Amino acid sequence: MLRLTTIEEMRDFSRRTRAGGRSLALVPTMGALHEGHLSLVQQAKSQCDVVVVSIFVNPAQFGPHEDLSRYPRDLDRDLKLLQPLGVEAVFAPAPEVMYPNGFETFVVPGETSVNLEGAARPDHFRGVATVVLKLLNIVRPDAAYFGQKDCQQARVIRGMVEDLNLDTRLVICPLVRERDGLAMSSRNAYLSAEERQAATILYRSLQRAEQSAHAGETKAVILLEEMRQIFAAEPRAVLDYAVIVDPMKLRPVERVTSGCAALVAARVGSTRLIDNLIFGPPGAKPEMLLQLALISRPIAATRAHIPGLEVDVLETKVENCRDCAALAAIRLPPTEFLAKYLKRDYPDLSVVRTAVIGRDAPLRGPNFLYHSPDERNRFVTAIYDLVGAKNFEDFKSRFVLTDAIRCHSTAPHVPEKALAYCAKFLPEELRLFPQLDTLVLVGEDAYLQFQRVLLGRSPSETLPFGTLLREKGWAQETARVPSVSERELRVFCCHHPTLEYKRSPSLASFLR
Repeated sequence: MLRLTTIEEMRDFSRRTRAGGRSLALVPTMGALHEGHLSLVQQAKSQCDVVVVSIFVNPAQFGPHEDLSRYPRDLDRDLKLLQPLGVEAVFAPAPEVMYPNGFETFVVPGETSVNLEGAARPDHFRGVATVVLKLLNIVRPDAAYFGQKDCQQARVIRGMVEDLNLDTRLVICPLVRERDGLAMSSRNAYLSAEERQAATILYRSLQRAEQSAHAGETKAVILLEEMRQIFAAEPRAVLDYAVIVDPMKLRPVERVTSGCAALVAARVGSTRLIDNLIFGPPGAKPEMLLQLALISRPIAATRAHIPGLEVDVLETKVENCRDCAALAAIRLPPTEFLAKYLKRDYPDLSVVRTAVIGRDAPLRGPNFLYHSPDERNRFVTAIYDLVGAKNFEDFKSRFVLTDAIRCHSTAPHVPEKALAYCAKFLPEELRLFPQLDTLVLVGEDAYLQFQRVLLGRSPSETLPFGTLLREKGWAQETARVPSVSERELRVFCCHHPTLEYKRSPSLASFLR
């Protein structure tokens, strides 16, 4: 593990990494590492080839009377924690490296930085945005990893990345808690034993709001009052604020829907702590709750409903993959098949017997088959010819088209990490069609995803795609895929009609 202390060293490492064709992840921290930080590193390692952790206590985000001088620092301990995780480099610059004499340029965030933490800590987010922008420009990562605990910070950084057209994908990872529910934080070290016990009040208040929401209470004012009552029973904790907000704009909501977030800040002794919770269906995994909170369009208040309604989950599972980070080349929005087209085009799901799985992914989203069913682009025409469909009405009466990947990708081939990530959603989608008995895999990406992920076959058990199709231009097998159906499925493998020059003959006679 390299220890880099200058900007020149860090830039040189980044250049060499990219020149080798490897993806690069950045996990920005202020040190005093805990399990929350390490979970970000583990997520980064699972999605990118090389991971850099920055350790820098940023003076620009501390106010005049805050804890900059006593903020915990133990670089040797941090390095020991990172060593077994396979981190390739640690960037630990001195303050004068990041802010040399004469430094005077800062990033001024917008509306989402004004209230809540922004009101309690003036200029805090100016310092955060500035140092993050500097780190992104120095390290040049494909993906940068942040935690859910600093919810407003994550939103401010996301806005900066989008508004300034930065070429980095942000990945927000679930909040990590102690066994008693206290959100992990470097500032927990300040707490005495009695204060440490009292600090669980933040999470207990959030739990009360969540329990009431799951029981059917959707009025934010009632949930907030219940949170305040919890705080009233703990004399060691002084509540700063408790709010329930739309996570995109951080504006208070009147009614709670899936994806809304409850944010709380309190002072326990002399230590100021923050925490948050995302409302969603009972039993939803943390990753799903994050996806609910990161939906790009808020749910309209006129059709608001309590957390747990299936349409929320259905929309989110396919609608929000922008934080995948499995492939840096994925830039465009997902096709959002389930969210937008399922009910409109398939009122009777039992009519579909064949699913075509491939990389539709035209470079322009409006070219997607279900988005513009009356328009025939090259891909759509080739798919109709392959399966023997006359037009869109004929196609949807027997077939459904979905993607091996959730995002439009400009890369010739998608890494298996991306295919594996997207395969989490594919079986759930296919199971919606109860009479499904045939899969048509279009292209090498769909073939590899099916063989390696859905069937769990190793590389030695998987024939190269070109070898498989060499003689006839297509291949057929029968396979049982428990995650999709109890029955055996016919599986046809074909060339992708637009990615390469090779073409498969029509399968129409086999698909009648």
